[in-house]
Amino acid sequence: MTRLYFILLFLALAAYGQQQERVAIINTVDDRDSIGTSDLTYLTDRLRGVAVKVLPKQRYGVMTTESIVAFLGSQERAQKECREASCLADLGRKVNADYVAQARIGRFNKNLTIKTELYSSKSGNLIGSFTGDSKSLQGLLGIINEEAPSLFKELLDVVSTAPTPSPTPTPIPPISTSATTPTNYLEDSRDGKKYRTVVIGKQTWMAENLNYNANGSKCYDNKPANCDKYGRLYNWETAMKACPKGWHLPSDKDWNVLMKFVNPKCSDNSDCKNAGTKLKATSGWNDDKDEESGEVRSGNGEDKYGFRALPGGCGSSSGNFDIVGNNGLWWSASENNSNYASDRRMNHYNEDVNYNSVGKSVLCSVRCLKD
Repeated sequence: MTRLYFILLFLALAAYGQQQERVAIINTVDDRDSIGTSDLTYLTDRLRGVAVKVLPKQRYGVMTTESIVAFLGSQERAQKECREASCLADLGRKVNADYVAQARIGRFNKNLTIKTELYSSKSGNLIGSFTGDSKSLQGLLGIINEEAPSLFKELLDVVSTAPTPSPTPTPIPPISTSATTPTNYLEDSRDGKKYRTVVIGKQTWMAENLNYNANGSKCYDNKPANCDKYGRLYNWETAMKACPKGWHLPSDKDWNVLMKFVNPKCSDNSDCKNAGTKLKATSGWNDDKDEESGEVRSGNGEDKYGFRALPGGCGSSSGNFDIVGNNGLWWSASENNSNYASDRRMNHYNEDVNYNSVGKSVLCSVRCLKD
């Protein structure tokens, strides 16, 4: 640890007193190298400037880049720590922020795209977001100027509607079919990895795909970065014993319980209408383009229950991989016969969760369910 690190950390803590809630604006990311590093910094600074202007200083402290670096230890780590919405709340906690926002740049056809999301670090809940596209960097700056004030005003609404503490205990309401309990965490004792978990109805699910390195599993395209983003892909035999102690691979019966919670009209072991859009993550899914009309619609979901389904694709034992970004396939513990087992899948072109079966040697994602 250097003296400079402790000085920066002290300044970070001193700048944001106990009466203020801290807001971290994480560096804008661009996985496709659509714009330069200096332009990404410019966009980040503009987003931070809007937050400073909109949020009352007596209640909020908008963290500087130096403060964020002080908590993470280096500028390089601050840039690489999180490049996806699925880990943004975790990063917010690491930098001791109450709320965290980030913009991500992409490209669609000839236009630059921007998506900005604001999360509660404590609960992991999405507070608000905005998207837009433009042919130029100046156009993206215009989108930030126009949309970002409303995004941060969403934060004001969250605070203003928060319940006032009561001097007497209030009963805990039962879980409803339109909400879920706050996100918690599971630490896998085998490798120390931590996973979000979420209670949906009477079930407790992992809120991200398993990423335990077991024989019979692979990263998509054999790239570790894909394991970090989507979790590992497993053949069925490995998937059956891959979950941590106290958790298991869900059976068809378990999946049916989840489907009926999301949509009570769904039948057992069948496609479940409109369940996909409620379970899919709010980012990370490819858009879908209708070949006849040319209409483009987002493949992302609402993530209504905190399940955060991502399209990890699938693979084969021989090393072939396919459909990442478009489809997610999750194993069921239920067999169809000696060669096939059930799976549940979501795709970018409709709003359903589909019931299907696949060869046991195929590599699919795993979501574990608490015993």
